[in-house]
Amino acid sequence: MAVQISPSLTASPPDRIPPAQSACMQLRLRYDLYNRALDEIGCAEPLIAACVKAGGGKIWNGDRFHYMGDYSALAPYTKFPFLALIPQYVTERILGERLLEEGIKVHRPFKVVDLKVNELDPNITDAIFEDGQVVEARYIVGADGARSIVRQTAGIRYADPDGDDITGKPIKQAIAADVVFTSPHYAAPNEAFFVLSSGNFFISVPMPGSSYDGQEVWRIGFGVSQGVPPQFPSTEYLQDLLDAYGPACIPSSAMPDRVPLKIKKTIWSTRFRTHSAIAETPFTRLFDKGGVIVLVGDAAHLHPPTGGQGMNLGLRDSVFLGPILAEHLKRSTQASATYERAELDEPLKQWAAVRHAHALKIISVAKRMLAVFSCKNEITWYFGVIPINWMKVRNIGMWISELTGYSRRMNAWNLSGLASR
Repeated sequence: MAVQISPSLTASPPDRIPPAQSACMQLRLRYDLYNRALDEIGCAEPLIAACVKAGGGKIWNGDRFHYMGDYSALAPYTKFPFLALIPQYVTERILGERLLEEGIKVHRPFKVVDLKVNELDPNITDAIFEDGQVVEARYIVGADGARSIVRQTAGIRYADPDGDDITGKPIKQAIAADVVFTSPHYAAPNEAFFVLSSGNFFISVPMPGSSYDGQEVWRIGFGVSQGVPPQFPSTEYLQDLLDAYGPACIPSSAMPDRVPLKIKKTIWSTRFRTHSAIAETPFTRLFDKGGVIVLVGDAAHLHPPTGGQGMNLGLRDSVFLGPILAEHLKRSTQASATYERAELDEPLKQWAAVRHAHALKIISVAKRMLAVFSCKNEITWYFGVIPINWMKVRNIGMWISELTGYSRRMNAWNLSGLASR
């Protein structure tokens, strides 16, 4: 996105209109709790009208069922005390419609391939596109994903904050798909359903039928602990994972009415890595002395989709950036000397520090959740004398925390994003 006196937005992929095709464009599994950030830009109401409102969900942890969150407890703090389940392409469509209402058009398909400092004015950045066109901009907001050209050109480091060694991570890759089952799902149509087995997990989340021609569609996801999954997993591949890690793992004593879940149709499917990364800073000036460069969304931070916080975090990046950029633009014509520009940039530096801290927190939470979801039912010996079965420890911890109701309330609070605006 290049922001001048009048904003101009460019996007690399073509417009996403047909539901099935647009779902295929998604890069990762996500289910989002929309919060005050969307309300502040006038998008909450249409998004909520298009979503499935969920009160939480159930988790089978290998021993018993647990409830994943009490979202009604958020009522004193938000107008939206529920989990909103909605495909990404619907979110993008509604955000795009809101832009049009403001007279802002998204130009597709255009891809930035290089950035240069303008020869006449160092505060201007020349954004060079794939077709050779050049846009002169005071502000470049890179929302161009994990492989961001904006970030790479600006020379901003992007790496896992805990180091890149993933040898000890049990789940390195995962798959997600939108499917239709041959029979109704065990879960209610407004309820997420999780199965945690030894070393893996199964996630199923209901999608709004209005987005799929009235069909009862479920977003499903699995970890892939062995081998490399196909780029677009087939129905047969998905069914094998479902049989191995899905509700079939639950004993009939815990679910007497259980019948095998069979996939009737796969609408779309994809694979993704569960790695994490964060930009060293989401704000800089091109080559230190040039125009303003800002990163939001996956261009600034990436993490496993556990917790569904990716889009939430990116939306808050952008919503809270807007007023700061507007004020920066208003005052920029008055700053000429180096010290004046440093003072001018201070609010952007503060925004960057806050967003960086929130991203680090979300990365940590997502990693912990992935580790909890994929605990193995095996004994690990510590110091050669202490045996620990981490799956059993996890299950005991879940049981204790649920007795007090604390985990339900805190899960909802943390996943809502209210704790980290």
